[in-house]
Amino acid sequence: QSGHYLVSRLYKEEELLGEGGYSQVYAGECRSTSTPVAIKHIPKKDVRFARLETEVIIVMERPPDTVDGHDYMFKVKHVPEDQVKIIFKQIINAALLMHKNGVFHRDLKLENLLVDRNKGTPEVRVIDFGCGDFVENEPFREFNGTPDFAPPEVCRDETYRAEATTVWQIGVMLYMICTRNSFDTLKYMEQDNKVLGNVSKKCNDFLSRCLAFYPSQRPTLEDLLLHPWLELTDTAGPS
Repeated sequence: QSGHYLVSRLYKEEELLGEGGYSQVYAGECRSTSTPVAIKHIPKKDVRFARLETEVIIVMERPPDTVDGHDYMFKVKHVPEDQVKIIFKQIINAALLMHKNGVFHRDLKLENLLVDRNKGTPEVRVIDFGCGDFVENEPFREFNGTPDFAPPEVCRDETYRAEATTVWQIGVMLYMICTRNSFDTLKYMEQDNKVLGNVSKKCNDFLSRCLAFYPSQRPTLEDLLLHPWLELTDTAGPS
């Protein structure tokens, strides 16, 4: 109650931006500076550690002219491969930072990226940690995230680990961007996954490593950063 009163006194809440299984996010602005913010409401029942009586409220920055990764990728007719590399380098670095701080996002997907288009090079932020966990709690048994993007070990009813799952989900996002199609892990496991003809060989190699069916065959996040595809000298084509 007191927390909600404090937030409403400092911030003006506006329209609903979106909602998921664990929270609702509203647009808003700081009353004293008119700075745009996002205000996230999480019911107390979904939070392990909380002192407020009814809900947890998180106020986050909301840079102007930002869209989620899905809208950014699918409303733009063509994203050059070199720009895709820049975006994914940021995603991998963000994932590395999370894991080094013991945080497992567990639901990395295009909708959970915020892309700032104000600058020449898109800047990416990872958002919505609502179903996250701590890396130290691995191996995990129950999957919390988007079922279509769960790694194959979950589909095989095996335990799963943080880094291998994050690498798989990075591969899923890249596959969707390259093909401009939806993704379903079960269908992907059943189909003949041919080489994509609209991207470079190095991009195909990067994809195949991320989307290896067995976690032991996937690279680490640090290995991904060293993959030749992330060098910014190549363009899409036969190289």
